[in-house]
Amino acid sequence: MSNTPIVVTLRLTPSDPKAFESFLTEILPDTRKARGCRFNNTYTGSNPGEFLLIQEWDSAEDQQAYMAWRESTGVLQKFLGHLAKPAEVQVWTANAA
Repeated sequence: MSNTPIVVTLRLTPSDPKAFESFLTEILPDTRKARGCRFNNTYTGSNPGEFLLIQEWDSAEDQQAYMAWRESTGVLQKFLGHLAKPAEVQVWTANAA
């Protein structure tokens, strides 16, 4: 296991912001309990139809295992179905500076 955390940042534009926010409220407790999840925070911007999800994981493997689990349960497809445009995903790693 890597001891370098990864941060996954998703910029999202849902087709129905209120329904999407309810969906997140339903699923994020399980995300926060997933193996290796250090935190998972959500934000809305000045445009109320945009969301920012920031997750930090112990390792890329933990995050990938979580995504595979979400895909196997059908939640990932439901998540993607809420979006008006594709998620912008950025994976960050810590540096020594």
